[in-house]
Amino acid sequence: MSLFLGPIHHWLYRKIRLQEELITTLAEQEGAKSGDSGKYENFVNRELRPLEELIDTDNIHGWLQARIHDAEGRYAALVSAILKEDSGALPRIKEEVFAFGASNAVEADASPAEAYRYYGDNLVNGMPCDHVDRVTEQAEDHISWTLDQDLHGEFWIEAGQSPALYYELRLEEMRGMLSGTALTLTMPSEMSYELRVRA
Repeated sequence: MSLFLGPIHHWLYRKIRLQEELITTLAEQEGAKSGDSGKYENFVNRELRPLEELIDTDNIHGWLQARIHDAEGRYAALVSAILKEDSGALPRIKEEVFAFGASNAVEADASPAEAYRYYGDNLVNGMPCDHVDRVTEQAEDHISWTLDQDLHGEFWIEAGQSPALYYELRLEEMRGMLSGTALTLTMPSEMSYELRVRA
């Protein structure tokens, strides 16, 4: 990554901010349901000023990576805390994550390739240099890709949860993002996805 603040850094920070919005939404909704609106506030980071006002320009890469790790860790810890409080909360959490995805929807007429790019532009998946996503097949009516490494699981293990839980919730968010389109998203195998025009 560049030593100077540029478009790629703003792009990455936008993804981090969306992750922070998901954490905030989940914390607020679950707090409200518990009758204590501030119950999960300690998992929320509300410091979301413009990037140039926050970033350490002497360590751009390190600062962004630290923010990603911090957001990933708090998301896992929040979900874990909710489940420890209410072991039956997972279906509700999935609904809330799906609804958050739907509130950040892909354009209704998006093609599979455009929806795939939308995911890449909005979902935290490590640093650009990690090259996590690899397209395995692409045609006009579908696109398939795989994640060549798991950059998320460690945070969920640390929170006392299975990494599979992260991918369950991520799938709900991704499907929510598609909710207004003619596209369907499946996971044919672990860490592999396929977007296809609905038949």
